Amino acid sequence: MSDTQKRINNAELLALLGKLLRRQREQAGLAQGKIRGMRQATISKIENGGDVTLDTFATYAHALGLELTLTPIGQGHMRSMVNPSPNRVPDLLAEFDDLKDDDS
Repeated sequence: MSDTQKRINNAELLALLGKLLRRQREQAGLAQGKIRGMRQATISKIENGGDVTLDTFATYAHALGLELTLTPIGQGHMRSMVNPSPNRVPDLLAEFDDLKDDDS
């Protein structure tokens, strides 16, 4: 890519991915500075939706025990149904929160 080409920047997607990775890290009980092989400032940048290389993003995901996959748009839910993660326990209370009685 030449220096004159404009980079594609999807700020909303980067912010969403950063939040998801932050949640994963926090659920694992890890501090940003405790991720092996990565600087705390880089992790903060990713988690705050900053623009990083794909390699850096993939390295962080891998450090959290995640892998990147490409799924056709609109079919992400099908992938989890066909090949559910053995470590993922669904949060049924959150998933069906709309069915909860008002007085509870």
